[in-house]
Amino acid sequence: MAASLAVKFVLFLLSIESAMSFSLPFSEAWKDYAYAYVPTVQAFRSGYMPYRDFFHAYPPLFLYALALLSFLPCSWSMALPLVASDALTVVPVYLMGKRFLGERGAFVASLLFAFAPVNLFYVDYLWLNPPLTTFFLMLSVYLLLCEQRFDLAALTLAVSIGFKQTSLLALPIVLLYVVKKRSVVGALRYFLIVTSVCLAFSIPYILVEPTRYLFSVFRVPIRMWGQLPDNYFQLGFTNLPESTTVGTATLDWFQSKWTRYVPLQGGMTLSLPIFIFLLPEMRVDVYYQADLVLKILLFASYGILLYRAHIKEELADETLIKYLLYGVLILFIFSPVYKYYAAGITPFLALLAEKRRGAAAFALFNVVLLAVPRLLTSYLFLVLLAWLFRNRVGRTREERGRTTFAQVRNIDVQDD
Repeated sequence: MAASLAVKFVLFLLSIESAMSFSLPFSEAWKDYAYAYVPTVQAFRSGYMPYRDFFHAYPPLFLYALALLSFLPCSWSMALPLVASDALTVVPVYLMGKRFLGERGAFVASLLFAFAPVNLFYVDYLWLNPPLTTFFLMLSVYLLLCEQRFDLAALTLAVSIGFKQTSLLALPIVLLYVVKKRSVVGALRYFLIVTSVCLAFSIPYILVEPTRYLFSVFRVPIRMWGQLPDNYFQLGFTNLPESTTVGTATLDWFQSKWTRYVPLQGGMTLSLPIFIFLLPEMRVDVYYQADLVLKILLFASYGILLYRAHIKEELADETLIKYLLYGVLILFIFSPVYKYYAAGITPFLALLAEKRRGAAAFALFNVVLLAVPRLLTSYLFLVLLAWLFRNRVGRTREERGRTTFAQVRNIDVQDD
């Protein structure tokens, strides 16, 4: 815990000192804190309503947490909950590691997470958004697995969803786990707690502007574009002077083709590199059709994951952690993604890196993620999912082999 706090707040201080000017090639060093978080908090404090008067991409708890500290007379004050929650995530990582991996394994998992380059760069230096939702998700999993505090686990999961909607993917898998550990009634109680808390923090937006709220948070299609306020998506803060804009004549050939389908600062998908490098000039609507196919694959893959969890006679605690990680990775693979999203899965990866090979793979993933061109981000998550699944299948076969060998020995002993 002390090491986590120390290293993360050193990066925090370096960020303040350098004004987040340090970057790495291909690293996606976004300035969302200055150009997205601060303006939305300022608009909120000025009396404008999120989702009605301006676009806010996350549920309201994220905005509330930053606004709470925006009254301090420092430009970095709103980053404090981001860095603090990232540092505190080491606590549930250690406690779960202690239960599943032993004292030494817990220490290794905590160390891997505390020094994960992805988190140090994107969260502790650039102050991007994953840590609040990640901390409460890990806390919810800990309360569920280690303390059997089902009601409190449901409450903390709902809070995690309130900071970023990606944690909603954990709900179906957790409900299956509760059904197998307790009962259908227990799962229904869990679901009602999560739903009630989510509805509570959605007020008044779900009542005043339900269409825009659902569009902003869950990307539900909206049919009323003509009635959106001016600068609904920008608040004026990204309207750069004309002299600073980049004309298409100055872009590389692949960047010019890139901008036909998505903005240069947009999220990466599996289909984008194919459209840029492998296909001839295609109509924009063809790209959107490919995007629709990815969404279908997302739902199908997640459905298969839930089915596999359902048919298991017993969903072990360690299996729940793996399935939660698989679910988030499936989302990252089949929907637009940014590199910094990986800061939300490093605690799960650290818990699975129980041996030297796993620790080396954890470090390699962090380094490769920062180093590869951002166009390949979705493919990197796909490789990670394939490696995790292959590693799990290999371990399962090894365990079966050991079981068979033990059974044979037992038979031999009985015969003797």
